[in-house]
Amino acid sequence: MLPRTSARLGAALLTSTAKRRVSQPCRLHLTRHSLLVDNSRSATGSHNRFCYSTLTANDESTTLERAIEQHNLAQARKSFELINRGNDNLSRETIRSLLLIARKSRKQSDLVLVQDIVNTMETRFGLAPQAFEYHALMYAYGVHNRPEKAHNVLEQMSQHDIKANTFTYNTLLGCYKRAGDTQKALQLLDEMMERQIPRDVGSYNTLIHLLADTDREMAYQLYDKMQHDGVMPDNYTFSTMLNIATKANNTTIGDRVYADILVKKNANIDLYTLNNMLAYKANAAQDLQGALDLFYTLPKSLRPDVVTYNLLLDACLKLDKPEQAFKLFDEMHNKAGCAPDVVTYGALMDAEARLGNVEGALKRFDEMIQQSIAPNDRVLSSLANLASQEKDSTQLDRILTIVEQHSNNSPLQLDTQAYNGLLSGLAKQGRSLQAQNLYDKVFRYNTQKADIATYTNLMLAYINDELVDDAMDIYYELREFVHGSDAGKERFNMDATFYTTLISAMTRLPGQELDLGDRPAPNYAYTIDDTPIQGLDGRSQPMLLTALALFNDMRRSMIRPNAHVYTAILHACAKYKDAYVLEQVHKLIRMDLYFDPDTAVYNALMNAYNRVGDGHIVLQMWEMLALSSAPETAIDQTTVSIVLDSCGHNGYNYHARDIWHTLKQSGFELNTNNYCSYVECLCRSKGRDGWEEAKRVVDEEMRPAYSANSLVDPRPLVDDKTVNTLISFAKKKDFSQDEIEALELWKNDILHHDRQ
Repeated sequence: MLPRTSARLGAALLTSTAKRRVSQPCRLHLTRHSLLVDNSRSATGSHNRFCYSTLTANDESTTLERAIEQHNLAQARKSFELINRGNDNLSRETIRSLLLIARKSRKQSDLVLVQDIVNTMETRFGLAPQAFEYHALMYAYGVHNRPEKAHNVLEQMSQHDIKANTFTYNTLLGCYKRAGDTQKALQLLDEMMERQIPRDVGSYNTLIHLLADTDREMAYQLYDKMQHDGVMPDNYTFSTMLNIATKANNTTIGDRVYADILVKKNANIDLYTLNNMLAYKANAAQDLQGALDLFYTLPKSLRPDVVTYNLLLDACLKLDKPEQAFKLFDEMHNKAGCAPDVVTYGALMDAEARLGNVEGALKRFDEMIQQSIAPNDRVLSSLANLASQEKDSTQLDRILTIVEQHSNNSPLQLDTQAYNGLLSGLAKQGRSLQAQNLYDKVFRYNTQKADIATYTNLMLAYINDELVDDAMDIYYELREFVHGSDAGKERFNMDATFYTTLISAMTRLPGQELDLGDRPAPNYAYTIDDTPIQGLDGRSQPMLLTALALFNDMRRSMIRPNAHVYTAILHACAKYKDAYVLEQVHKLIRMDLYFDPDTAVYNALMNAYNRVGDGHIVLQMWEMLALSSAPETAIDQTTVSIVLDSCGHNGYNYHARDIWHTLKQSGFELNTNNYCSYVECLCRSKGRDGWEEAKRVVDEEMRPAYSANSLVDPRPLVDDKTVNTLISFAKKKDFSQDEIEALELWKNDILHHDRQ
């Protein structure tokens, strides 16, 4: 027995389980650097300082230099403090080496160290700070996101008669860039001009990069200004500008920068710039051929790397050229000798998926594993999304196994969309038990948050497993949750797509045989406005009733039915030959002020009325559509086949002839299906006259298999169905055996042309 509804959705619908953090045991980390620290202290409690009993001053200087060389800031800081308390001196070179590593640290203690060095080096070591030391202090303030403090260093430099130069201002610009302060950075650039301090390519690069995400127009202006001021862009400038143009899809700026780079082509364009050029061509310009032309004309000194190939592979996917992706991969692997990475294989798997080749995608995954390349989130997500396309249960099982193996006990985390792909694959195959287990594992007992697609797929799994009641249990619980009064809970949008998907799935299921006998139709009472369709007494199919229940809920929720919803129910009415529900739905369509039926909806209506035997309404609709001048309700070839089928089944052969001749005279393009419908309609006439006319139509108005092609002979090609219809009705009309044999020979001749 399946669990009740509350057990199906569980707390994943109503609450979110908080992640539990397991406290880690305290560990003692010993490194070789810890051996450099002198932890010997005075044995008496009155002294709380390092002792110099075992280390001389020279030893501590050596320790400091070794710590600097090893970038061991903790030890370097301790050694400097010991030296600073003693009487030993340090060279400017040693101090500068210490500043170079300390200025980059994000620790507050290291910022204090840089401040102490700059502020005390003159009094302690007799070395007056120079521009280098002040620049290091500026840089350290920038790392700690304190640009105001960095700006104050300018005043310190001025007090010590040290002139600020381009490097000074570039360092300060970098501080404002780290802080994201565009306004102050632009003011600083103006200040450089006022003080006649030269602005170099580094000055402009810092500002352009800062403006990349905040003020692209200003970045474009600075690109122009730097060249106007005689400052030539470098590779970093070009790359940044192409990145901006790519993100903004600005081909005007992008093409100009691209052209500027090509002018400089004989200079040293680096690989990073090349990759940005390819990314621009592929994304903003959407010019795959241009990207390939650039790639195939690279100078020999520039060797593409895996990033280059990955950019091109991604471009092939975005511009729907998966075959080109495989060609590039072969070149990458066989000619360039460039080793693929996980991004490469992810792109190849997506290319296989684009071609509908799930097996090919799985083979690419196997290749990746054989090369000891671990999958990442994107690869697993791509595989999970492939599950929604897979019809073969064996391949789907492989995908499920792979995802489970590589996502369990690993840092890889699939998102809700990926898990929905797995659920979709299970739902399409009606594997409700596995779908429920997956839902329980991922959404109920985990922190993954379900969305409306999750519940749609879970319901579809039960529907396609013909467990409609179980699906509806989930639906009613979800509906109660969505319409609940607790405003703090998350809401799902049960929209037209949600209802259309479920209604369509239910109307596709096979119906049950109903023993209706000769009972008269019940007397139904109804109103037309927003009253739900109800009062069905068992003559309607259960699947159709359930679909109508969803349809009623949809309308009660003020969700407007669209063409897909109406056509799904109309197809079900035709399938189950339910005249009452058909009449109700038709009235709702007529009364729906927000819905204008198109040709597809009218075709579904006509087909349904044809199936329930009401050919009169079919003809009425045909006449209305034939007189309509609106393009959205223009008759098509499907409309023609439906009306001809209806005429044949309801004895309106004379109407069929009028319709046929009118279509022929108007030049309407009739296809083979239309001819087959007309032939069958004529054959249904009593006697042989209609059959003879049908035979003449096939002989004179259809193109046999041995005839010239359609460019020379525009008549529709005769098919097996049309010929078999003629022979079948000939047998029903008791044609002689000789006539039947002659027709078989004629069939062989017109379809296969076996004559020598």
